[in-house]
Amino acid sequence: MALMASVSCGLQEIGGEESGKEDVWLGPGVGISQGNTESIRKTVWYLTGMDYPEGYDWRADAEVGMVKCSLVVYANGVPMMKVPVGDAYETSSAPDMHRLIDGDLYTDYSTDSTTVIKKNGKLLFRYSGREMMVGMAVDGDDVYTLGQSRSGRGFSYRKNGEILFEHPSGRLFDHFEKSAAGVFFAYSEEILFSGRLIERYYVYSEDSVRQIAVREDVKKVWDVAVTDGTVRYLASLVGISNPVLIHGDDSMAVLDVSNGSSVKSCRFVPGLQDVVEGVVRQPTGVMSSYIWRSSSVDTMFPLGLMVSAICSWEDGICCTLTRQKEGLGMISRCGELFQVPVGYSVMGASPIAVVDGILHVGLTSSIEGRPAVWKDGEVHPLDFNGFISNITAD
Repeated sequence: MALMASVSCGLQEIGGEESGKEDVWLGPGVGISQGNTESIRKTVWYLTGMDYPEGYDWRADAEVGMVKCSLVVYANGVPMMKVPVGDAYETSSAPDMHRLIDGDLYTDYSTDSTTVIKKNGKLLFRYSGREMMVGMAVDGDDVYTLGQSRSGRGFSYRKNGEILFEHPSGRLFDHFEKSAAGVFFAYSEEILFSGRLIERYYVYSEDSVRQIAVREDVKKVWDVAVTDGTVRYLASLVGISNPVLIHGDDSMAVLDVSNGSSVKSCRFVPGLQDVVEGVVRQPTGVMSSYIWRSSSVDTMFPLGLMVSAICSWEDGICCTLTRQKEGLGMISRCGELFQVPVGYSVMGASPIAVVDGILHVGLTSSIEGRPAVWKDGEVHPLDFNGFISNITAD
């Protein structure tokens, strides 16, 4: 999983009074779009981050909760938008509670009883229930959300806040697809069978639900994803030491690992068909990350290196990694390893993307407070005080 910033920010400047509602600030980057023939580059890349007041050390006092801060958006390195953050604005500083879709900023926020969805800082809709977003899609003026209850059980699939499907106790898998083929997501449900609890697995598709016919020798299902209606799942089977990838009704392959090693966790990488990321315990007891393609090892990282964020590059995979215990950062560009520059670390939900053949990685400074973007080895500082949460390319 990506490293998250454990931060909270809210209502007032250092030493200042509580401020009222603020309008969203729009910068010169707001006019940059992929469809514009005069756009700066053929691919638009977007960056989001948290901006704190000058002089405030958000790392040393991350739980203060009362310092006014903003969610900032850059397009092709140009400031595009600044949205005030805090309970008064119903906007969160958590890196996984905002996303860029078609150049627009969508945020989710939850109180003890309500979930709030905004677009570019303005309210779209709110609904009853405290949920975290598993998936979001936009089709014209319609916004589709897939939200898991923050209790861990129960979820809802909605269009503009109105329920299309809900389940009071189901647990979602972290994959949501809305394409020309339809809407697909998978979930599990615990049922009592012969005096014991067992899990059953289901796929939702366009107002219908069908049970996934998993093999009888399945001990545990690690992950389920659906692509164009075809179900894939990762499972542990009786009599096989390593997890298997099962595709459709009859295709099965065992995940390869080195001799004497064992897989401790695995998952499908969202958006990358048949790419699996997992953690493997080596015979020495040290953990490290693996990446598989269609069950064959694509990348086996050195001992202690764990994937924190991942993206694709044509036929290759790029990652940010941290070293177990030491916390030192590395960057993998299609298997070529680079040290994160001294004085920087990698934070956020998904601070990595390939833009026109150049790998972009968001860096958080531990020295000056100014974040930067790593572009194939070159460091480009940004002019705000805080951290980078996401980098995406359209």
